Amino acid sequence: MKLVLVRHVETWGNVEHRLNGHTESEYTLRGEAMKEILVEELIALDKQLTFNKIFASPTSRALKIALAVGAGIGKEVKPDPRLREFNFGIFEGKTREECIEISLETWELWMADYLDFMVPQGQSQREYHTICAEFIAELEPDDTVLLIAHGGTIHGMITNLLEMPIDCKWHFDIKLGSVTVVDYNHGFGMLSRMTTPPYDELIPDKTPLTDANKSVMRAEARTEAQAKAAKRRKI
Repeated sequence: MKLVLVRHVETWGNVEHRLNGHTESEYTLRGEAMKEILVEELIALDKQLTFNKIFASPTSRALKIALAVGAGIGKEVKPDPRLREFNFGIFEGKTREECIEISLETWELWMADYLDFMVPQGQSQREYHTICAEFIAELEPDDTVLLIAHGGTIHGMITNLLEMPIDCKWHFDIKLGSVTVVDYNHGFGMLSRMTTPPYDELIPDKTPLTDANKSVMRAEARTEAQAKAAKRRKI
């Protein structure tokens, strides 16, 4: 089995650093340009790999890309709700600062146990991880699958396919509009390719999303979560 895992392109939610899980978010001007490039890349990739199935998150930022590729290669697209981004519940569509304003206590509980804490009206990361595993289990051994979804979805797929602990997902930088290929045979997964089209070179007149240093951000978040967990154990 070969899985081609594609993250959607830039949206306003990405630029504004919002927790957009199930929340819809329109493409930025740059995102629109990225979408055209990505669709062409995937149509060309089909000539090499021949996708026999195309799955997509039903959320529009992913589904629009899948439908364009499907139309270009004459293949049906199957939206699947299990491929949606993580459900942030009461924090949906909010920035970190807005989440803290809504409920500092809930935010701290989540940060202290982000794997198992069930976000009110949302889900836990462990539940989300299990949903990804259930989706993979339904695929056929000879499938060559194009899957267009979200960063969280791809993290969940990779850690399941490579049999890695859930929190190892943060070691993979799944960029907007990126393409990740995993070969999966007899229960053994191998990451064979992680690429991102040269968007900056092809759309130089569009203002790029300014990415913060993600490794620093993750390390700070981990330290914060560990400190809060230790404090709660002492109480």
